[in-house]
Amino acid sequence: MSSIGIRLGASGARPRARGLVWLVARQHRAALWAGLAAVAAIAAYIVWQRAGMVGYLRAHDIQDCADWKRFCHGRRTHLERGSDPTIDALRHLTDTYRTPLLHTGRLLIALPALIGVFIGAPLFARELEMGTHQLVWTQSVSRIRWLIAKLALPLLAVTACTAVLAALYTWWWRAARTQFQDIAWGTDVPFDATGPAAVALAPLAFFLGAAAGLLLRRTVPAMAVTLGVTAGVQYGLAALRPHLMTPRTIVSDASGDFAHTPIEVFFTSWRGIGDGYLARSGAKIPSDRCSSAIGQDGWNRCLARFGATERQYEELHPAGHYWPMQWMQAGICLAVAVALAAFCVWWIRRRPAVKEAA
Repeated sequence: MSSIGIRLGASGARPRARGLVWLVARQHRAALWAGLAAVAAIAAYIVWQRAGMVGYLRAHDIQDCADWKRFCHGRRTHLERGSDPTIDALRHLTDTYRTPLLHTGRLLIALPALIGVFIGAPLFARELEMGTHQLVWTQSVSRIRWLIAKLALPLLAVTACTAVLAALYTWWWRAARTQFQDIAWGTDVPFDATGPAAVALAPLAFFLGAAAGLLLRRTVPAMAVTLGVTAGVQYGLAALRPHLMTPRTIVSDASGDFAHTPIEVFFTSWRGIGDGYLARSGAKIPSDRCSSAIGQDGWNRCLARFGATERQYEELHPAGHYWPMQWMQAGICLAVAVALAAFCVWWIRRRPAVKEAA
């Protein structure tokens, strides 16, 4: 403790800043090295899996091919003839690489919660709980400078590591998004594990944990609250996501057939946003309007009561909405993270300079 006091009490702003950086780095060196090792292991696994997957695609010449496409590099795929080399290769690709892709994505989705719980929440809660913050506050170091120093290094580390993993996972997923079309790009995997949306969740969860630690002043309760709030935030973002942009509506012909809509629209879009029937006036009648109907006769009577025709509609987000929605969600997360950072500064400024140990 005395050596820390000497370093923090040195004259001049620059020595004090170096002392704070040294103190924060020393406090978190074990977590930092453990985190870097975990990131390196996950990154190596992603690179290894992608290399094997891309090698398989090239070896069987099925890049940009899919079981829903009628042609693959000019070759017609014959589903009706039973065994087909292209279809067999695509099935083996799915059996081998789809599950690792999904599980890795789920791990990356859980990463922000782990950051908030094990890095953000104990950051201040442990200091306030044990009273070790008093030593720093009684030195010639302001509480704001202490707060910024405590936040800066972990924030930089978690953001950089998350960015690396998100970039690598995006690189992996995009190599097989055509073949794995059943993994809709707007669902949690891969959306929350790729692009800027994945990166922005890390500082948000980190500041959620830091704010919880400042407020509760107890490590375990702060960790529990951070876990619950982060899970709630991720659930809320998933519920908000379909409404970030106006979905595209496709309409069938008079017989209810969508044959005039290119098949690529169905297999590259995020579907399930909404569907139903059109009334004679052109108004939309959602399918769930008659969800309580019993049997086919009840269903038909319900639709007739609303004036539905045979024409159907479906709402979906085309693939072009992926990047705009990524940046929109990232912007929301970063705005909340900035607000939480401002709250931490406001909270620490209103605390007395010396507080008795909790």
